[in-house]
Amino acid sequence: MELTQKLCIAITAGVVMSLGLLKAVPVQAVTLNFNWNGNAGYSARGSFSYNETQGYRTINNSKVQSIAVSFFDPSQKLLNSFAPITNASIVYDFLDFNYDTATKSLFGYFDVGQDNAQSTDYYLFGTVGLSLTLRNPTEGTIDQNNGLINITSTTPVPEPLTTSGTVLAGSIAWLIKRRQVAAQKTKA
Repeated sequence: MELTQKLCIAITAGVVMSLGLLKAVPVQAVTLNFNWNGNAGYSARGSFSYNETQGYRTINNSKVQSIAVSFFDPSQKLLNSFAPITNASIVYDFLDFNYDTATKSLFGYFDVGQDNAQSTDYYLFGTVGLSLTLRNPTEGTIDQNNGLINITSTTPVPEPLTTSGTVLAGSIAWLIKRRQVAAQKTKA
């Protein structure tokens, strides 16, 4: 084996071992999705995020970093979308939101959307597990269900340190293999 190849192998091994010794820094915000389906076919899909490094047992309005929600008619046509919280700033006066990080479920009173008394406003409110109602300020109650709202997790993004280490190790291995192929061609 050439000196260059031995050096590349030693560097690769050193990088891989040192990456294993370093503590990965956790991603600070976790984002979750929620889905609601009414009895008449209307639906709401949204997402929310919070800082998971704080170790909160429950997340409420004051601890949420963002909430976004979209409302759809029975044919899945978008009715409207709203962001009641953006960059940890609440812009919806009636917002009510509670999430249990241990059970990974919403609980208690729930109110998301927008109600500025406009015909294009929609909001979902009620008590999770009992009854949730979709309303429009001009039409009134549009749809409702038994309070069921589903939470799904988003795919976590790999830690930057892990991704960088994998790319670096792969690049060094590719370089070694390329040099081996070139060395075999010159010998032939």
